[in-house]
Amino acid sequence: MFNSAWQLLRARSTFWERVQDQGGIHRLIGSLALFIAVASAAYGAAMAGWRSPRLALYVAIKLPVLLLGTTSLVMMLNWIAATFLGSGLSFRQVVAVTYGAMAVACWILLGLIPVTLFFTFGVASSEGSHEALRLTHNMLLLTHIVLIGTAGIAGNATLKQGLRCVLRPGCPTRRIYWGWVASFALVGCQLSWILRPFVGSPFYAVQFMRPDALERNFFEFILTEVLPYALKGGA
Repeated sequence: MFNSAWQLLRARSTFWERVQDQGGIHRLIGSLALFIAVASAAYGAAMAGWRSPRLALYVAIKLPVLLLGTTSLVMMLNWIAATFLGSGLSFRQVVAVTYGAMAVACWILLGLIPVTLFFTFGVASSEGSHEALRLTHNMLLLTHIVLIGTAGIAGNATLKQGLRCVLRPGCPTRRIYWGWVASFALVGCQLSWILRPFVGSPFYAVQFMRPDALERNFFEFILTEVLPYALKGGA
């Protein structure tokens, strides 16, 4: 079921050869998508467990939507940019390469679940003063941003390796790579804002999505609300 994801760990060169030859690429893409959904659902459940079991269920649904949705939204743009730069990649190959990078990130997230559980149930508390709860929420949020960012860095390294293997010789790999990374980061951050909550604020009712989902943006929230209080608490 997860043969393609497992192959990324054990025989990565063979995986890229399959992408380049496009033999059985539809099965490869389907296997990767299923693995991403299952792995991110497991991390999502651990991520939101401190707030409530119901939110843990919601995030187990939403994190796969976030990761697969972000990848799907930027895929067409990535393919157009790669085609314009003379990559020689088919759309199916673009899908396989980006899903392969995301699958590596999800392997990292699976490995980080014990760390997530430690912070969720060993450090975080759902009781205390208003300031203490706010600091707990903000620190948990920053922790998950760092952990997911770490997984993303590993996925990006795989993306660069994959592009080097499948791109046409002489194609500007660096330009394609950084264009893909930038589009994924921008879309992923804003989609995560729309799909919030993920960690779950103790000052709001547990809900699948916030009624103000389309107001403000991810970067404004981090710079004006999360970082100032986290730094104040650590001072």
